[in-house]
Amino acid sequence: MGFRYIQSLYDYPDGIAHIAVPEIGEKQLQKMAGDTCGTDDLVAIYIPEGTGEAYEPGDKRGRIVGGVKLLRMPRGRVMRDYFYKDWDGTMRWPLGWPCKAVYAREISQCRYLRGLVEELWGPHLFQRYVARFQQGPFEIEHAMADKLDKFFAHFPKVTERRSNTIGRK
Repeated sequence: MGFRYIQSLYDYPDGIAHIAVPEIGEKQLQKMAGDTCGTDDLVAIYIPEGTGEAYEPGDKRGRIVGGVKLLRMPRGRVMRDYFYKDWDGTMRWPLGWPCKAVYAREISQCRYLRGLVEELWGPHLFQRYVARFQQGPFEIEHAMADKLDKFFAHFPKVTERRSNTIGRK
């Protein structure tokens, strides 16, 4: 089991049951699901540094807060069944995919993405790195995957009971 993709979200609630993207991220979401469903590959969840206060990010802002495993799409369901509405009720993230949390840590223990990028590639590449989120989730480099695998290996996995406690936003 290892990290292969990274997805930005504005929150990572206990029992997260799906992830979602804007329309522009549809192709990337489909690719990620095609590559990871039925495998042990994980998706790292990142709360962007620029997350607005309306989302109440608190100390999650800028951190990789956990990891999820994408599940197979249930029969009769489609990506539009797994959405998140924005704080004002608009359909900002209309396309999603079911998942289950594998890792969820105390926020103070979570790493900042900026720090990881700077460790791996230097201090001037962070903006280019995170700019890729404009197109949706993306596959991470082997060096980043190794860092995340080693970091999260020290934490217990989320229990099944906890990962099934939330519905749609």
